Amino acid sequence: MRNSITASLKRRHKEGERKLILMRYNVIAIEREYASGGREIGEKLAERLGIPCHGHDILEKAAIKMDLSLGELSNLEEGMTGSLLYNLSMLADITAGRSVDSTKAQKLAFVESDIIQNLSLSPCVIIGRGAAGLLKDRDSALKVFIHADYETRIERAVDIYRNDSMQAEKVLHRQDKRRANYFKTATGVEWKDTDIYHLFLNSGKLGVDLAVDILHASIKQQK
Repeated sequence: MRNSITASLKRRHKEGERKLILMRYNVIAIEREYASGGREIGEKLAERLGIPCHGHDILEKAAIKMDLSLGELSNLEEGMTGSLLYNLSMLADITAGRSVDSTKAQKLAFVESDIIQNLSLSPCVIIGRGAAGLLKDRDSALKVFIHADYETRIERAVDIYRNDSMQAEKVLHRQDKRRANYFKTATGVEWKDTDIYHLFLNSGKLGVDLAVDILHASIKQQK
């Protein structure tokens, strides 16, 4: 039964991918404030388009490649300060397969960047992981930032992510800072730099379903 479900899902993804190849955008990179509903929007959009949705699995792939636990990688991300980890010379060496003297944090940024570049060769939705910055020069990638008002985010943080109501605001601030630092560290671009995004969507005003509708309509534009 499980194999038949997996096979059906793969067929659906293949059909979705064939359709998106003809569209203006075939990769959707979504960055989001913590508890803004960005992950839910991305997952629903991918389901509607019939294409894969990537996010946490990128970290899992990186953990396997680096032979580290998810907890260790999470700690590496937590310690990132927002300073770019590598220069163009180092990146050229990595791309060419030459060895470089790098820290674990640098290796994580390299590995995740490589995973994202490979995943983005086929139609997909990528949530977080700095994908919008890494793909900023890709014309076929739609870059989106999801945000919401504090009240909406605190409500989601408590109801969905089970954060303590007294600590929710601190959690929002800490998680947003972590994402901003990782984004700047991995891409060299500010997390909320308006120049790299096509759309900023306020999910607190729009709601999840309307945000999905807007993105779906944007993607369905023909080349």
